[in-house]
This record gives sequence, structure tokens and C-alpha cells, in this order.
Amino acid sequence: MATWIKETDEAIYLMEGAYYISKISKYPSQRNPTEKVLNIVGMKAWFAREDAPRGMTVSPGGFEPQPMPSFDPPPIVSKPRQANASGLQLVKSFEGLRLNAYRDPVGIWTIGYGTTRGVKPGMVVTPEQAESLLQGDLTRFEQAISEAVEVPLTENQFSALVSFTYNVGASALRSSTLLKRLNQGNYAAAADQFPRWNRAGGRVLAGLTRRRNAERALFLS
Repeated sequence: MATWIKETDEAIYLMEGAYYISKISKYPSQRNPTEKVLNIVGMKAWFAREDAPRGMTVSPGGFEPQPMPSFDPPPIVSKPRQANASGLQLVKSFEGLRLNAYRDPVGIWTIGYGTTRGVKPGMVVTPEQAESLLQGDLTRFEQAISEAVEVPLTENQFSALVSFTYNVGASALRSSTLLKRLNQGNYAAAADQFPRWNRAGGRVLAGLTRRRNAERALFLS
């Protein structure tokens, strides 16, 4: 939009549309009370613009224009990070799909792809409901990881942590040596912590050993 100059009794304005974008105020002259003075040095910048003003209006007794409203850009909302296809497949393959509620190795009622929240004996779900429960659980653990980890992660590193946290829980992740080493920037030492989490109910479980090894491999890939 082209600019132009507007003079009023109080100031000279650099206008754009109905608003001013720069202003030089007038002040009473000390030598002649009937005159006003202004510092025109600031006008140099007006004429250095690519859209330098080419016209001017004089409005004695006219209204004083308003400043150009400021328009703040909308905040940038980052999309929550999600496990990739490799991480999702890892979770599904080790959790398995069970449509009827069952007790896991430590006695916790579980259903679907390892969902434990709100599960009661005799509960039954459809495959679609199991998928919905899975997505809700994933979102919760993905957010927990994003909040706990303080260093950059690749997609595979993030996804390995999602599988790990899906299994052991967000509280266990937050208190783990794995997270401590990771936030120190020691990725190799963090990876070596995965195999240590292969026990349930005080016993080493072959399934957990396989899962931790798979998560470590994904983390390091």
C-alpha cells in the first residue's frame, strides 16, 4: 500500500491507509508564540522507503489520525511428537491383542494392547475399541517423554522410549537411570540401560528381555 503525508495542527504523519505509521510532533516556537516548529530529520527515513510518500494533505483544524494497529501473528502450535511406525509395531507385537480382560504377569487387569487404566474383570472390547485405547495410552506416554527428555531425539530414539514407557510407566521413566544418562547427553549409556528392565514381580521374563533388546536396537538405529 502506498504511503502519504498528512499535516495537522499537532504533527506531520506518515500515513498508510487511514492510520499513521510514523509521527513527527510540532512544538510551540520559543521565539514566536504564533508559530510551531518540528524536527524534520526523521522525515529522511520516510523518503528512504521503497514506498516513499509522493503526496501530502494539509488539514488545519482536522482530526488527529490513529496509529496503525499492531497485529500479533498467531502463536505457532507445535504438533505433539508421536511414535513412528517402527515404534508402533514394536508396541503392538510385544503387547499383543487381547479382547477379553486378563491379568498380566504381575496380576494387573489388562485388555486390548496392554491397556490397564479402568480395566475390570469380565471386560470385553472390540478391535476398534482396543485401537482407540492404544492411541489414548500412546498419547499420554508420548507427552510424558516429551516433558521428561531434555536432549534432542531422533524418531527411532523417541519411538523406542515410547515402547519402553508404555510398558514400565511414566513414573518409572522419570526416576530411571536411563533418563538420567540420556539427559546428560550420554546416548550410548542410556541405550545400555534398556536390558536392565527385564524383570516383573522380581523375576526375569524372556518376553521382557526380548522387548528391551528390540527397544535398544531401535534406539541405536
